[in-house]
Amino acid sequence: MASSSSSKPKNEIHRLAMSDFLPNKVAKLRPLIKEDKPQKHRFLPDKNRQALQEKAIQLLDSPNHDAIQHLITNLESSDDSKALYDFCKSNYPNGLSLKLSKLLLHSPGNASEIKSKCACLLHSLLDSPRNSTSAWSISSHMIREELKTAILEILKQDNPDEVCKLMWRTASQIFGCILIEDQGEWPDMLSFFLESLDSCLLFVQDRAALFFLELPPCLGEELSQSVEEIHLKLWNKFNSSDGMRKVLALAALVNLVQHMSSDYYSKFHDMLMPMIEGVSGFLENEIEEENAQKSLKKLVELAGAEPRFFDLHLNQVFDTMLTICENDKLEEETRYLAVEMMYAFDDISIKRVGEMILGRLSSVLVRMISLIPEGSSNYLLGEKFMYRLPMVRGEDMNFLLNEIQKERDSSEWRRRYAAVTIIRIIAKGCAKAMSDNLEEVINVVLKSMLDSSFDVRLAAFKTIKAMSLDLSPYTLDQHGGVLFTALLLALEDDDTPVKQAGAASAMSSLCLSCRSYILEPRLQAIVSKLLQLIKSPSPEVHAESLNALASVAITSKDLFSTYYDSVITSLKKLLDDATSKSVQNNTVKLHLDNAVECIWTVAIAVGKDIFKKDAAEVMVLLLSVRLSLGEDNHSAKLTLLRAWDQLLQCLGSDFYPYMEDLIPDLLRSARLGSDSGTERVILTEKLRACELLLRLARQFKGMFSPWIDQVSETLIPLVTFHDEDIRKIAVSAMPRLLLSAKLAIETKEAPGLTNSHSHKLVVQIVPSLLEALDEETDGKNCAKILRSLTKCIEIAGAFLSKEQIQLTATGIEQVLEATSESHFSKEETVTELEKEIIKEVVNYFRILIKIYKECSSTVVKKFMECIKAMMVDDVTDKEKQIGLLTFNEFSLECPEVAIRSISIVGFPVNAPVGLGVKGVLARSALGTLLKNENLFYAQDPPEEWDRTLLMNGNLFYAQYPPEEWDRTLLKNGNLLIAQDPPEE
Repeated sequence: MASSSSSKPKNEIHRLAMSDFLPNKVAKLRPLIKEDKPQKHRFLPDKNRQALQEKAIQLLDSPNHDAIQHLITNLESSDDSKALYDFCKSNYPNGLSLKLSKLLLHSPGNASEIKSKCACLLHSLLDSPRNSTSAWSISSHMIREELKTAILEILKQDNPDEVCKLMWRTASQIFGCILIEDQGEWPDMLSFFLESLDSCLLFVQDRAALFFLELPPCLGEELSQSVEEIHLKLWNKFNSSDGMRKVLALAALVNLVQHMSSDYYSKFHDMLMPMIEGVSGFLENEIEEENAQKSLKKLVELAGAEPRFFDLHLNQVFDTMLTICENDKLEEETRYLAVEMMYAFDDISIKRVGEMILGRLSSVLVRMISLIPEGSSNYLLGEKFMYRLPMVRGEDMNFLLNEIQKERDSSEWRRRYAAVTIIRIIAKGCAKAMSDNLEEVINVVLKSMLDSSFDVRLAAFKTIKAMSLDLSPYTLDQHGGVLFTALLLALEDDDTPVKQAGAASAMSSLCLSCRSYILEPRLQAIVSKLLQLIKSPSPEVHAESLNALASVAITSKDLFSTYYDSVITSLKKLLDDATSKSVQNNTVKLHLDNAVECIWTVAIAVGKDIFKKDAAEVMVLLLSVRLSLGEDNHSAKLTLLRAWDQLLQCLGSDFYPYMEDLIPDLLRSARLGSDSGTERVILTEKLRACELLLRLARQFKGMFSPWIDQVSETLIPLVTFHDEDIRKIAVSAMPRLLLSAKLAIETKEAPGLTNSHSHKLVVQIVPSLLEALDEETDGKNCAKILRSLTKCIEIAGAFLSKEQIQLTATGIEQVLEATSESHFSKEETVTELEKEIIKEVVNYFRILIKIYKECSSTVVKKFMECIKAMMVDDVTDKEKQIGLLTFNEFSLECPEVAIRSISIVGFPVNAPVGLGVKGVLARSALGTLLKNENLFYAQDPPEEWDRTLLMNGNLFYAQYPPEEWDRTLLKNGNLLIAQDPPEE
C-alpha cells in the first residue's frame, strides 16, 4: 500500500508532464499547463512534425537516461539532435525540464561534462521564472513541486563548480519568483541554504554564498531572522586567505545590505572597513588585481544604492579610493573603478567629504581630464565628476583655481589642456568664485588661446563659449574687449580653418552674452572679417561665421544698421549661389541653412523700416530656394518654415503680398505624414507648417479669406491627428478660421463669401471638435478643445440647429462626467486641471444661453439633471464636489438661470457638509446662499468661520472677511452681490 500510494503522485506528475502526448479526450487537463502546447506545427510538413513528435515521446518517456544523454552530447554537432531538442523545448518544456533535472540528479559523479551541459540547458529553460518564456511560468503546481525537489537534491550533491553556480542561481531566481508571485513556499530551500552556510566544509559554504548573487529584494526580510548567523559566516570568509572567497563574501554582503532595511545597517557596519581594506589587500599582490576590480564593481553598486551605509566611514572610504587612483602602477581600469565608486555616492555624501579629500579628488579628476581624446571613458567620467563637484559644494571650490594655475604653467600640453578645460566645466557651478578671480581666469584663457598646442587653443575657444553662457554680461564687460581682440586675432589665421571655426563659434556666444557698447569699438573690424569668412571654402568656417554674424546683429541692434547694406548684399549672393547648385550637396546645404537663418536674424535686428527695401528680393530668393529643394529634404524645408515665420514677425502686414506664393507650399507640408509611423522630422515639418498657417490667419484675419477653404480642408481633419502637438495647433486654428470668414463677410473683403459659406464651415468644424473631444484622453487637451468649441459657437452665432445644439451639449456633458469619474486625475480631491475643465464646460453653456436664449432651456435643464446625478447618495465624494463646483461656477456666470434651476438640481439634505472652506462647498438645511469665489451653503458656520459670517434674519454678511473675499451679500432664495454691505 505504501509503495502504491507513494508512486501515485509521481505517476500523476509524469502524466501531466507528458500530457501533450495524450489523446484529445483528456484535453480538460490542459489548463494545468495552459501554455505548454505545440506552437510551430504549421511551419513543419506533417510528416516531419509527426516524426519529431514520435522521437520526442520516445525520448521523454524513456525510463532510462541514455537517449537524453546522447542527445545532449551531440547537440552542437548534429542538426538532427538540435532540431529534436528545439522541438521538445517549444512543445514539451515540462517534460524536458523534468527529464534534464533527473539526468543531472542521477548522472555519475565523474560525468562532469554531461552534467555541465545538462545544468546549462536546465538553467536556460527555467531562467527568469517570472517571464512568460520560462518553463517555470507555464508549469503546473505538481510539476513545480517536482522541480523544487530535484533542484534541492542536486544542490546537496558534490557537483562541479560550474554546475553549482548555475543551480544555485536557478534556485535563487525560483525562490524569488515563489515569494513575489505568491506561489506558495519553499521552506526546505531556505533551511538548506542556512545549513550550507554552517557547513564545516568551506566549498559547501562557498556554494551556498552563491545564493546571494541572485538574491531577490523580497528575500531580505526573510533572512532577517538569521542576520547574526549570516554575519558570522561572511565575517569568517573576509578573514580567509582565499581571494575568490573574499570576493564572494563581499558580493554577498553588498546584495544583502541592498535588500534589507536600513534598520539592519548596524549589524553589518563592522564589515565595511574590512571590505574596503580587502580591496587594498588585493592590490598588494599583482595577480589579485582582478579580484580588486570585481570587488570595486560591487562597491560601486552599493554606493549608488545605499550611500547611507557608508556614512560612519565616509572619509576613510574616499581616502582608500583616492590612494588607489593615485597609484600609477595599477591598471587603468582599477583606478577608473575607484573614481566611479566615489562618483556613485549621492550629493549628501559629496557634501560631507573633508576639504583635504576634496583637494586630492580634484587632482585626480584633473589628470583624468588630461587624458584626451574627449570621447575616452576616463575623460568623460572626469568631466562629469568635475562638473558635479561645484554644483554640489557650491562656491566652496577656490582651491580649484590654484589647481588650474598650477596646471596652466606645466610644460606638458595635456595638463595645460586640462587647466583651460576645467574652467569650462566648472563655469556654471563656480560662477561667483570665478567672478571674484576673473582676471586670473581670463589670463589662463588668453594664454591658452596663444598656446603652442593646437588642442589647447581649441579648448580655449570652447571655454569662452561656456563662460559666455554661465557668467553674467556684467562680469564679462570687464574683460570682453580683450577677449574680442584675441578672437579677432585668431580669425586671421587663414592657414588653420579649424581654429577659425572655433574662434568664430566662441565669438558668436560671446556676442550674445555681452552688451552692445562692448562691441561698438570693434564692430567694423568684426563685421568685415566675418564677411570675408562667409566666403571660405571650409564648411565649418562658413557656418560658424554666419552664426557669429547673426549674433553680432542681435547684440549690436541699432549699431548694425551702418553695416546692413554690405551684409544683406553678401547674404543675398549666398542664397543666389545656393539655388544655382545642387542643394543635395551637403556642403551647399550647410551654407544654405546658415545663410537663411542669418538673413532673418539680420532682418529682425534692423527692423521692418530698414529691411523692407530688400524684402521682396529676399522673399523671391527664398521661394527659389524652396523650388530647388527635393521634397524629401525636410531639414532644409524646416529652416525655410522658420524663415517665413520670423519674416512674418518682422514685416507684419507687409508680408501679405507673398501669401499667394507661400500658402500652396505650406499646405503641401501640412498634408504630410498621415500615418502613425511617420518619421519625426516629417511630423516636425507638418507641425511648423500648421503653426504658420495659424499665425497667418491670426495676423491677416478677414484678408485670409481667399485661402480659408483650402486651409480648413487641411486642418479640420487634424483635430483628431495622432500627434498631440499637431492636434493642439489644429484645434486652436478652428475659431481663427471661422473668425476670418466672419470678418471677411462683414467687411466685404471677399465678395463671393456669404453667410451660407460661414454656416457650412461651422457644420464642418463643430462635429470634428466633438469627435476630438470624444477621443481625447488628456485633461489639458480636453480643456483646450472645449475652449475652442465655445469660441466657435460664439463666433458663428445662431447657426446651429436644435439637433446640433443638443449633440454639442451632450458631448460637453460627457466631458464633465468623465471629469467627475476621475478620468483625468486619480486625486481624491478636485485638482486645478479639473476646475479648469469645469470652467470651460460652464463657459460653453453661458455662451449657449447668451446666443440661443430661451431656445437653450431644454439643453440647460438636461445639464442641471447631469449635475444632479453627480450628487446622489451612491456617488463618491469627489463626484459630489465636481457637481457642487459646477453648479457654483454656473451660478456665478448665469445667476438668473441658476436661481431658476435650483429646484431641478434639488440639493439633498444629506449632501456633504464642510468639504472645505475654500474651493469646495458646505451646505445648510435652509439653503442660504453665500457668494464668494464659490457657493457656500452655511446655516451654522463651522468654528473656523467664527466672527466671519453673521446671521441677520435670513441675511448673511461678512463682518471680518478674509482678504480674498469680496464682501458679498446673499439673501435666502435670491442672490445679491454687494461690495460694501449695509452697516446693519
